Amino acid sequence: MIYNTTRTYRDIDKAVDDLVGQQFGLLHKIKNGSIGSEPFVISACSPDFDIDFNDIDYNRKCNLELRPKGVIIHFRKNSSSFIWPIPFHHLTIYKSGRIISIFENTSYLKIKTLVHRKKDSPFIQRLLEAKSIFTEQYHII
Repeated sequence: MIYNTTRTYRDIDKAVDDLVGQQFGLLHKIKNGSIGSEPFVISACSPDFDIDFNDIDYNRKCNLELRPKGVIIHFRKNSSSFIWPIPFHHLTIYKSGRIISIFENTSYLKIKTLVHRKKDSPFIQRLLEAKSIFTEQYHII
């Protein structure tokens, strides 16, 4: 579900915290490094995002934030801020060339880095590691 976070509402904050966990504390951030990504450009999305692709790249930027039980994608549309929290058990990520596709059920977002790199984004690597650690807890054999 996509939430409008232009204004702060406690019920939205509580719903997001229940879904993907509370923010990491300062000690965790110091020990493990950054929990936020570099800016990405949105190149395609499902209709529920309603993003205008005729805008310049600057208006289609998004950032990802790592949480204990998921990830939050922050983006802006016009002058409003939105978040899309995705728990790890619903998160699916594909990479094809420079395009990174993020899926949750039927919603998707295709993003690309602003700067072309030879290696993958360090944040995406950290995100995949966190997802694998989280899913190992629920491995049933």
